[in-house]
Amino acid sequence: MSELVVVTFASEQAGTEALGRVRGLQDSGALEVQDSAVILKDPDGKTHVTNQISSGAKTGALVGGTLGLMLGLFFLPVFGLVAGAAAGVIMGRSLSMNVDQDFVKDVVDELKPGTSALFVVLKGNVGALTAALEPFKGNVHQTTLDPELEASLNEALKTGR
Repeated sequence: MSELVVVTFASEQAGTEALGRVRGLQDSGALEVQDSAVILKDPDGKTHVTNQISSGAKTGALVGGTLGLMLGLFFLPVFGLVAGAAAGVIMGRSLSMNVDQDFVKDVVDELKPGTSALFVVLKGNVGALTAALEPFKGNVHQTTLDPELEASLNEALKTGR
């Protein structure tokens, strides 16, 4: 089952660095990141969003592109590849877990200038996530984790660097 974890940080760079640590866990196979985003609010209060492409969209693009190329061999190969990849991304995005945009807006509105938030939809070893985020000072804003795991993550984030 997929889990949503939203963590807020007291600095802009912490959200980006935390996402790097989470992506490292994915690269090592400890967990699967299905979707992620970092929202930064600069000192002037301007919001910047870095949304990572979800694994569903990547898979959809690959499968759609391959099918489009195969179908395109009978028609126009380049058009088939492009159309298939585009359709695959759309299908992959619709199949992936999306976070309610009203909820995202609420989190952005609560961020103070000079802070950040990390949104992650994941599967796998959540204990590894706690260890990866331990060096960062932050707060669990929202999660679908078991209350015990949420408490453990919150405790790890209290100490921070």
